[in-house]
Formats: sequence, structure tokens, C-alpha cells
Amino acid sequence: MTGDATTDENRARRWYAPTVLGLLAAGGMAFLASSRQWANATVASDGLPSDTIEITGSQALPLMGALALVVVTAALAVLATGGRMRRGVGIITVLAAAGGLWVVITGGGSIDRAFADAVEQSPAFTGGDVPPFSQSVLWPVVAAAAFAIAVALGVVTVAMGHRWSAMSRRYEAPTGAAPTRPKTEADIWKALDEGRDPTE
Repeated sequence: MTGDATTDENRARRWYAPTVLGLLAAGGMAFLASSRQWANATVASDGLPSDTIEITGSQALPLMGALALVVVTAALAVLATGGRMRRGVGIITVLAAAGGLWVVITGGGSIDRAFADAVEQSPAFTGGDVPPFSQSVLWPVVAAAAFAIAVALGVVTVAMGHRWSAMSRRYEAPTGAAPTRPKTEADIWKALDEGRDPTE
């Protein structure tokens, strides 16, 4: 039984680095996708110069970029926390990534509205019907895949995060005792050699 427990512990720990790196990559890719062009069209009217309308993912779905940043922040929080707090980070990751996935999947209407608003504000638009636009297939798929991966890694964090090591204590402030005041001439010279004030 002890051997099986050790094997499970080692297996869980092997997920630590891939989970953190995966969350960073997934959140970064989702944020990148939100900044790319998702829809575009050219508005043209008689007697007026044409105007090209471009809609990014964040313009159509403002919440998507924010949720992608939550995923990136969660990856850093996994490094800084441990135990129950790390499980809490995993739950937040799952909720944020699932929300981002839902926003992307159901965001077709938001893209239509964002495009229509942009067309109506264009100096080349004189009224009438909103022209058809071409929509990117790549970036919505990238965003959805990134959020789906983040959901999976959030579940891994909830299930295994309490077994992962916390940030090393070597980065914490030292807590050693203060140096004693020199008492002899030799102590004074030693303090000076060490860069300390011998009068303190």
C-alpha cells in the first residue's frame, strides 16, 4: 500500500510544471485570440470613400480578454499557494475558463451587434442595410480550445494541487538573530571586516 501511495504521489507531482505552463500558455493564447480580427467588411457608398470595418474579439466579447487574464493570473497563483488555497485557485480557474468558453461559443450575436454598431458609426455608411461581413474561423477556435484546455488543467489543480510543493522558503526574508555587539578589539575588527557597524 505504501508503494502505491508513493507512486500516486509521484504521478501527481509530475503534473505540477505542465499544469502551470499549460495555464500560462492557454491564458496567453486566449488573450492573443481576443486581440485579433474576428470580422471585417468594406463599407462603400456612392460619392464617398470606402471604409474598412474590422472587429476584434475583445470588441465583440469584452469579457473574453478579462477571463483570459484570470487564467494567466491563476497560473501564477498556483505557484504561490498550497493546500486548500491551491484547490481554491483551481476552482476559480475552472469557473473562469468555463465562462470564457461559454462566451466564445455563444458569442455570435455579440459579433453581429458589434459589427452593426461599427458600420453605423462609419463615415461611409449612409443608411440602409448593414453589409455582410467575413468572419474569421481561426481565432474563435483558438480561443475556445485555449479555454477548454484551461478548464481541464483547472480540474487537475483541484484534484492534485494539494500534493504539489509550495514556493521555496529561500525567497522569504531571513529571520536569523541580530548580530551581537563586539566586545573586544578583535571583535571590532571582525565586525568591520564583515561590513557591520561595531558600535551597534
